[in-house]
Amino acid sequence: MNDFEKLYKKDQNYINRLQKDQNNKKFLESNKKIREELEEILNKTKTLTPRQRFICAMIYHHGFTIEYSKKALKYIKEAQAEGYQRQEWLIASIIDRLLQLEGKPQKYGTQIIKLKNGKYKQYKLDNSISDEERVKLGLPRLKELKRDLEK
Repeated sequence: MNDFEKLYKKDQNYINRLQKDQNNKKFLESNKKIREELEEILNKTKTLTPRQRFICAMIYHHGFTIEYSKKALKYIKEAQAEGYQRQEWLIASIIDRLLQLEGKPQKYGTQIIKLKNGKYKQYKLDNSISDEERVKLGLPRLKELKRDLEK
């Protein structure tokens, strides 16, 4: 397994733990270390494969800042321009997170907020994207998403 794949696996493990029981502060500390490792690898790597660009996008996407969201968007667009067609939903998710961080409504409805009572709600939405467009990206219809959040 190469260095990019090892970092990707580590990132995904932290995301799974965050969704189960880890707090945001601990996750952000872990993600910072992963981003630092990624940047060391990037400094040594001359060319990237589309898969490696996807991995960069995913790791930067989990940085939860405007700067890292912009990096994530750059990498996923490059990966897809080079033929990487898996995880098309990631562009939508990155765009929505970037809009959320800028205090704007999201387009695709991918970002949710955990409330103090432990429940989740969808971050504000501009309703500019149809359910058909959402489904093409591998996202659920808004009605399905809202139903799942109410569980």
